[in-house]
Amino acid sequence: MKSFLISALVFCGLSLSAQDFQLLNGNILMAKNGKVVNSLSYGYADFPSRTPNTTKTPFNLASISKVFTATAILQLMEKGKLQLDEPFQTYFPDFPYPDITIRHLLSHTSGLPDLELFEPLIKEYPDTIISSHILIDQLKTSHRVLAFKPGDEFRYCNNGYVLLSLLVEKIGEEPFEDYLKKNIFRPARMYETFLYDPTQKKLPTQVSKHVYESFAIDTLSRVCDSKRYRYTDYNNDAATGASNIITTVNDMLLFDRAIFGFKLLKPATLQLAITPVKLNNGTFFSEKRMDTMEGTGEGSYGLGWELFDQPGYGKGVGHGGFQFGLATFYYHNLDKNQTIVGFDNTAGPSFGTVVTNALHVLNNEPPLQYEHKKSLVRIYVTTLIKEGADAAATQLTLLKSDTAHYYLSEWEMNKAGYEQLYDYYRIDAALEIFKLNCLLFPLSYNTYDSYGEALNRAGKKKRGNRTLRTFHSDQSE
Repeated sequence: MKSFLISALVFCGLSLSAQDFQLLNGNILMAKNGKVVNSLSYGYADFPSRTPNTTKTPFNLASISKVFTATAILQLMEKGKLQLDEPFQTYFPDFPYPDITIRHLLSHTSGLPDLELFEPLIKEYPDTIISSHILIDQLKTSHRVLAFKPGDEFRYCNNGYVLLSLLVEKIGEEPFEDYLKKNIFRPARMYETFLYDPTQKKLPTQVSKHVYESFAIDTLSRVCDSKRYRYTDYNNDAATGASNIITTVNDMLLFDRAIFGFKLLKPATLQLAITPVKLNNGTFFSEKRMDTMEGTGEGSYGLGWELFDQPGYGKGVGHGGFQFGLATFYYHNLDKNQTIVGFDNTAGPSFGTVVTNALHVLNNEPPLQYEHKKSLVRIYVTTLIKEGADAAATQLTLLKSDTAHYYLSEWEMNKAGYEQLYDYYRIDAALEIFKLNCLLFPLSYNTYDSYGEALNRAGKKKRGNRTLRTFHSDQSE
């Protein structure tokens, strides 16, 4: 099986060399009937120190943490300490939305604002670290109107799960981490798992998150070293409930065994958790796509669990997670009793293909082919900065027709233009990038809008109006 897995990953374009950082850089575990079939590690836990990833490398689960928070809430329900359809305000009288229930928070149907709630606070106090315990005060002082009547729609909301962690603390009468240790981690024998707290003076070791610093710099850097990600990596990195459980692939398998062995929840309660959410109009929420997993299928949501319905593979449940520089995925196939855990600390573009091929491998199916192409935008911008506009245009012209090895993205070009405009203040480079994007994608309104913004910032408003009229005129002929 191991040799077949390696062949499958290579077939889908993953040579798995540590030198190619756009491929899998992390760990993947596959199990059947609770027993490990394959557990593999690639790349670096930290690039500057060349520390390798191993199966014992701790990763932040990101949104997979919501499965644990939901499990804690449902345990308290089983003990008769709460009811899902009770208003959250019952337990927190200062909470300003009386119609939101515990079920609404679990199922992302509350209508609450998400991280944008904290933008005014962080703008005024840039060094603020958002903790769970200031959330209700922020909701009160913001006077925000809900996006919709609770229960009318599904809209993913991290803040709902932060509130749920507060509820666990209040009803359980102990810190959230202590509750998790006593009622989930220890019963599941998850001794390598803990709750991340950035306010601690000495933090336990965990994997470093890495991103490309810039389209003009073709190397990976730590997220924590980049000011661009400060909002999510520093300001909004302390709240619990929605994220911040740290664990290993092996411990996640232990959780999988415990939850589906009914050691943490009763069978009826687990079935409730993995039943699609029912909206106020009587319909069950679903969409024609799945989180992370590729191929045909539908996705839905229960109470803290993402639900997967895939032709040929049956029903599955689990959760995906994302932070800048980090992608995680946990999947349990209900019909075949198969489990997949995947972590990547570069959030590489092939991550979805890797975890999907893991499912194919477990079922002796041919893998999806992943065409690993290089970004023409990255090549163009790097050349533009180092060698100038003419050399960059020549390089783009030479490579543009080689679609087997290179791809060209309007979105990447637009992002690269804004990066030069606002992050590096290279106005001339930004103008070149935005102008080229207009020429390459002439039917996109967004390209002209971005170019106009750059021209205006450069004080070239008249030139911008004339240039944009020319572009539009050319397209109308």
